[in-house]
Amino acid sequence: MLPRTSVLTIRSLKDGSRAIAMGAGPWFLCGMARKATVDALSLFDTLVYTCQYRLVIDPASHLAARIMEWRQALRERIGTFNEAYQMPGIVLFQSELPPEYEGPLADTIERGTMGFPPFALNLGGMVHSEDRKSIHIELGEKGTIAALRQRLVDNVRANRRIKKLGVAVEEHPRLVIASGLKADQFTTAWALLGNQGGMIQQRVSDVVLMKRELDTTSIDQHVRTFPLEMTA
Repeated sequence: MLPRTSVLTIRSLKDGSRAIAMGAGPWFLCGMARKATVDALSLFDTLVYTCQYRLVIDPASHLAARIMEWRQALRERIGTFNEAYQMPGIVLFQSELPPEYEGPLADTIERGTMGFPPFALNLGGMVHSEDRKSIHIELGEKGTIAALRQRLVDNVRANRRIKKLGVAVEEHPRLVIASGLKADQFTTAWALLGNQGGMIQQRVSDVVLMKRELDTTSIDQHVRTFPLEMTA
């Protein structure tokens, strides 16, 4: 049987299949060997459908439109990359959860935004990571973003079930244009984007919860917008 703390998701099943193809032992079948009464059908009873949930700060509408244009141009020139079909956003955290956790997740985010005031955000020019696998727009006000992120994450992790399934925190928030780039992809992408961008200021008055299926070409779905407002 599966360990009591394990959840067999669609992603983990795919990962297990790849591991078996490479010669590794099938971990879930090894666990089943301890109980002769467990059959193949019971394995699928534990299969859980999950989605990727991302909490983001939306860029200003004119900048978001520009980023979508850049990503379209990149898809035509270099093919796929991590954000190829995602809506632009400064990711605060993300989590892979079954859809029935969506309501509790939204409730914890709502509690986390209470009493946090809107703030001004400065965005700079286009930069790339040291390993040249990511191109992004640099952010100002990192301390304010970090405080907001930590407050939200603390509230989300207060839900033990969500915490158990995992909350991936973005330690260095940035407005990513493209990541997961190979060497030749980066060269082409940087030639296109290196001179783009510039100083932009916007007001952050809310955070947005997005979800998507676990597929590189799936489209983002808006779940809910949470206003930031200072309570009296």
